[in-house]
Amino acid sequence: MIEYRTNLRQRYNHPNIVVAVASDIGTGFDWVLSYFEEQVAAGVVFSDNQLVQMGWMLVKLCQDSSGDLEVWEPIFDAVPINWTRGASTTIRHLMVQREACAQLGVEPSFPVLNQSGVVSAEFFASGKFDMEREFCEVATDSGWIFKDPQPTGGKHCSLFEIAVARPEVVPFLALPVGTTVSYDKSGIDISLGDRKISSSNNEFIARLVK
Repeated sequence: MIEYRTNLRQRYNHPNIVVAVASDIGTGFDWVLSYFEEQVAAGVVFSDNQLVQMGWMLVKLCQDSSGDLEVWEPIFDAVPINWTRGASTTIRHLMVQREACAQLGVEPSFPVLNQSGVVSAEFFASGKFDMEREFCEVATDSGWIFKDPQPTGGKHCSLFEIAVARPEVVPFLALPVGTTVSYDKSGIDISLGDRKISSSNNEFIARLVK
């Protein structure tokens, strides 16, 4: 693990923020600290057990024995959330979601993992699925709808629960309202109005096919 650490204690008498990142991701993730540095400079005080949104993820700040605040992130293994030290998965998700949006030529519109999506009755068991994002004024609803090929019924699940069961959806969650994604093991098609990309002609999207 590579640790990135702010210098907030000396500059602002605020606990330092520590972010550990798996070495296999690479280096140069000092930018992850910029949000915390800017907020503290503006007068914000972060505290133990506080949740902070990074991309679509929620990370938790945990005070260590020295008084610094370490970033912990969700483990995608079970519901409810278990936590682990670091931000490796958070950074991976952030990068792939930003790139998916860039391939479509749009800015990310990040939901939050504790927001809900609507899933059809057989979505979790289906190899092929469609997902589409609608406008929603309810703050707890992401606007995402997830459907199997012959959808019936529907229920609300948290995006975290959906991603634990179907991690294939994660790269597309920051795509904006109006986007539709069709996914199966043979290919992916994404459309937003007259913008269309496909795994058949887009190298990045092709890498997302399992």
